[in-house]
Amino acid sequence: MSNRSNVTKQKLLDAATDIIMNHGVHQLTLDEVAKTAGVSKGGLLYHYPSKEALMTAMVERLQQEQNELYASLQDEGHGPVEAFVRLFDETKLHPERAAIQIDVEKMIAFLTLFEVDQEYANRWKHDLDTFFAQFQQTADPVETMIIRYALEGMMMSEHFGVGVPPTELKQAIIARLIERAHDIDRES
Repeated sequence: MSNRSNVTKQKLLDAATDIIMNHGVHQLTLDEVAKTAGVSKGGLLYHYPSKEALMTAMVERLQQEQNELYASLQDEGHGPVEAFVRLFDETKLHPERAAIQIDVEKMIAFLTLFEVDQEYANRWKHDLDTFFAQFQQTADPVETMIIRYALEGMMMSEHFGVGVPPTELKQAIIARLIERAHDIDRES
């Protein structure tokens, strides 16, 4: 794929993300994406022949960015469990420092995609099941999964704005989870 083609695809994905972020997933139309990206509708359809294909590409890009951030955290010397906690911290609790952000609108787009593209949903579920099966292969799988569920609970709390602890408490919780994750990785 040419660099120009890749740039166009990224412009289209950026435009679609902007539309969802600023106007909601219900406003995502191919016409609006093409207009926002400054690309002809034919150009958009060349790269993404349907709204479902565009949404799949958006989710895949988001997942790739998360995977790359997770890998880079491990490359910095963090074990897999600690890298998972730090990934959550970077993308959920400190969005100003994050390379990527998952927020309610992106989650809605993600869930909408699952309704539209069952094959993609099944592939994503399989990949996630595989990741967590490997993830829990530690010296203390119970503690590892407690860390996972604590982070997922914090994420849901943040997303829905229910029971969100003050910033200092969130930071203390993450610091404690990092300590626990570091110990698990060291023992594994």
